[in-house]
Amino acid sequence: MSLAETLLLALSLSVDSFVVSLGGSVTLGRVTAGKVFSVAGIFGTAQAFCLFAGWLSGYSVVAYVSRIAPYIAFAILSYLGVRMILSGIRGGAESVDLAGFRNMVIAAVATSIDAIAVGISLAMGDMKFADAASVTALTLIITVIASSSGIAIGSASGLRFGNAAKIAGGLILVFVGCRPLL
Repeated sequence: MSLAETLLLALSLSVDSFVVSLGGSVTLGRVTAGKVFSVAGIFGTAQAFCLFAGWLSGYSVVAYVSRIAPYIAFAILSYLGVRMILSGIRGGAESVDLAGFRNMVIAAVATSIDAIAVGISLAMGDMKFADAASVTALTLIITVIASSSGIAIGSASGLRFGNAAKIAGGLILVFVGCRPLL
């Protein structure tokens, strides 16, 4: 996987965290740097953990389904991408209370479930450990940046860009999903 593809994948995975941080920051009132970094750290860690756990579980079964693995990867990523696009078009605003630790963890896990499916599809595409570790690390970093940005922007300007970000992230997932078929 090229650096550009890795970056696009990490960006697309961070979109939900960005959108939820953007919407959830409305409930926080005045936001301190400590609050921004705690929310962003939890979101980034959950995203990276779920992505790598998905890769590990997918890698363990890839030998059994190697002939159809590219089609499975395409189906998973396309489904997730189309779902994100439709959510962005419908304008489903995310409203999450990020005020407590428990709420932050629940929101972080909820936005990271898709990363498990993406990790499985990467393993089905025969991604090796070093590449999976690189994608996971980059996803962690970009999700922390995206969540921090979402909180900062959300607390200042509301939900203005949330749906456009979902649509862009969905298109990226569909694009990455088509790659194994080429």
